[in-house]
Amino acid sequence: MYKAIGIICILTGCVGWGNRKIAQERERIGHLRVMCRILERMQAEIGYGKHTLPEICLMLTEINNECYRKCFRRIYEAAAESGSGLPELWRSEFLAFFADQPIQEEEREVFAGLPDRLGFQEETGQAGSIGQAEAFLSRRAVLAEESCENRSKMIRSVSILTGLLLTIWLL
Repeated sequence: MYKAIGIICILTGCVGWGNRKIAQERERIGHLRVMCRILERMQAEIGYGKHTLPEICLMLTEINNECYRKCFRRIYEAAAESGSGLPELWRSEFLAFFADQPIQEEEREVFAGLPDRLGFQEETGQAGSIGQAEAFLSRRAVLAEESCENRSKMIRSVSILTGLLLTIWLL
């Protein structure tokens, strides 16, 4: 009886671990898509609307994703209080936010370092720089989506096999 309960617990734990890994990959894809939409909007607002980055942060407080909305609100409020240091505010806010998210390091750096890439005086150069970042994140999202199904199957199989191996080894 105790062995059967142990087997069930081990298999359930390993399958749960696998499902959590799959959920993290899907969550990463969702974040990449949201970041691409944010960058597209920023590119349009800089290129066509001729808005500054603090104004864009205020506009981005209206996006659907609550987590990003809060980040942009904090950046806008801190920039309005201090009047300067927007790149540092942006970087610190998004690095703190991405610390708990399943985003890869390169993707974090591209998004968190975005204000540093806006060194151009004219709006077209700034919009082009944002467009490059958006293209990079978009490619990463497409690659992640294409490989998600195969990775999900692999992770699920490995988690089940790990549970069976642990069951055999421990019991």
